[in-house]
Amino acid sequence: MYKLIVFDLDNTLAPLGKPIPQSVLCELKGFLDKGLRLAVCSGKPTYYLCGFMRAAGLPDTILVGENGAVIDFGVSLPPKEHYSLPVSQEARDALSFVNSSLHKLLGHNVWFQPNQSGVTPFPVTTEEFKIVQDFIDSHAAELSPLNVYRHCDSFDFVPKNVNKKEGLARLCNRLGISDAEVIAVGDSGNDFPMFEFAGFSIGISLPDNEKHRVTTAVETIDEAVEVIKRIL
Repeated sequence: MYKLIVFDLDNTLAPLGKPIPQSVLCELKGFLDKGLRLAVCSGKPTYYLCGFMRAAGLPDTILVGENGAVIDFGVSLPPKEHYSLPVSQEARDALSFVNSSLHKLLGHNVWFQPNQSGVTPFPVTTEEFKIVQDFIDSHAAELSPLNVYRHCDSFDFVPKNVNKKEGLARLCNRLGISDAEVIAVGDSGNDFPMFEFAGFSIGISLPDNEKHRVTTAVETIDEAVEVIKRIL
């Protein structure tokens, strides 16, 4: 029996920069009415997720931000409960190196997401993306304590012990549920640890060579919702 449904946010639960589609929102409220818990697990910080889910009218959503680094309960500030994964000094030093180096390389016009843990720059131009990728390629040793996720609009630099699997493991321990009782839905590389953890995983628009990572693969969030309804 499943007790927790966890969604990635961007290009999973909602299109990038857009609200949750109304049809999907109605289904989410139906899941809550059935007694399931709902969580959003994203690279975005929890303060962003807080406002997003408050606007969606889902005040009891559990927020797992920064790729699993931070867990908040509820959409109020300060949160009802707050947890964060520990970060080693080695990882902190590497993140400091990334932060200072990329600020110098990119200048002051590139926005950096205000994280509690990792470093997330948002390049705009093709040249800026290339600068960040070249930095990653040429500093493998300095970045060894970190995982790096490249997205369509940003890069996430996070400590190696921080990922969506570790975040969900801590969350499930707090809730007293097993990994087998979790459904996870996502669309990209930073969701792979979450897929590995969950008892049932749904991938949206995954490349053919990545579909083996999930229990089932679909093309849209509406299809994912229909799968969830069938297995509940």
